Amino acid sequence: MKLVAPKLSYIEKTSFEECLKKMKFQDVHIDQNIQQRTIIQDLTFDGCLFENIDFTKVSLKHLDLIDVTFDKCDLSNQNFDHQYLNRVQFKNCKLTGTSFIETNLKDVLFDHCQGRYSNLSSSQLFNVMFDHCDLQEASFYDANFKKIQFNETNLIQSELASLHHKGLDLSTCQIQGAMFDLASLKGLIINDFQAVDLIGILGVKVK
Repeated sequence: MKLVAPKLSYIEKTSFEECLKKMKFQDVHIDQNIQQRTIIQDLTFDGCLFENIDFTKVSLKHLDLIDVTFDKCDLSNQNFDHQYLNRVQFKNCKLTGTSFIETNLKDVLFDHCQGRYSNLSSSQLFNVMFDHCDLQEASFYDANFKKIQFNETNLIQSELASLHHKGLDLSTCQIQGAMFDLASLKGLIINDFQAVDLIGILGVKVK
């Protein structure tokens, strides 16, 4: 799958404090944590590179993300519900409990991320890749998938019911205990071993 990468040609190194003074996060590279607890809301991150940032002290609210890369960042329990993410990369990030409910994601990469308990319910995903991620007990309930790739991703006990997809390929993923409904199984691509895990949903018993 080919994703459109974030456009980060003209970024300049700065700090959270400087961006907050201007109330603007555009064409910036930030690699130093902010010390005080901070709320950042009702803004667009446009052309931003965040490296090794722990967002534990930062509350992100009502933010759109355009041309943004998070590299080795902790975004656990952050809320991106009802927002727009375009050309965004999460690389080696911690996304435990992070919420993307009813969010529009386009050209988004999740690469080697820890996303246990993350929530993408009722989200719209177009041209999105999950590569070597841990998404145990994550929820994709009622999500709409178009051009989605899951590669070597842990989906154990994740919620995958009421999915809207065509030919979703989970053949390289771990799906033990994942929750599907019959409609979500239609068109799903799996391997022989995974079929054993899913056969019970069809009411079939193997002796």
